[in-house]
Amino acid sequence: MKKLTIVLILLSNFLFAYNSNVKQAVAIGIFDSNGNGENIQHLRKTKNDYEGTCYTKVFVEGNFFRNKPKVSIGNSIGHYESSKSIYKNKKKIGEVLLFKHHNVSKGYIKVSFDKKIFDTKVYVK
Repeated sequence: MKKLTIVLILLSNFLFAYNSNVKQAVAIGIFDSNGNGENIQHLRKTKNDYEGTCYTKVFVEGNFFRNKPKVSIGNSIGHYESSKSIYKNKKKIGEVLLFKHHNVSKGYIKVSFDKKIFDTKVYVK
């Protein structure tokens, strides 16, 4: 009985951890180490150059539990820094996540969850 209980607990934790309900994940901003940046929601190409170290903000709508999106600019993979929950009418609708990128040169911003690509429209120069 004890083994069955442990198996059921592990199985429920596994299912809960990977049962994400992500509706949307988009890059909304990019800025450099000095805080200078731009809103990229309706752009195809950034106005400024972001070579070296930069930061991206990504909005994720829905529940993603313990999974974090994979955010990259060209070959530079973003490292998760922090998040802020977004509420509408006292109900959580999503989160804004901040990612730090090192050695950025050029390329598209790519936002994905578990091999499913959500956003690749903005080219960073």
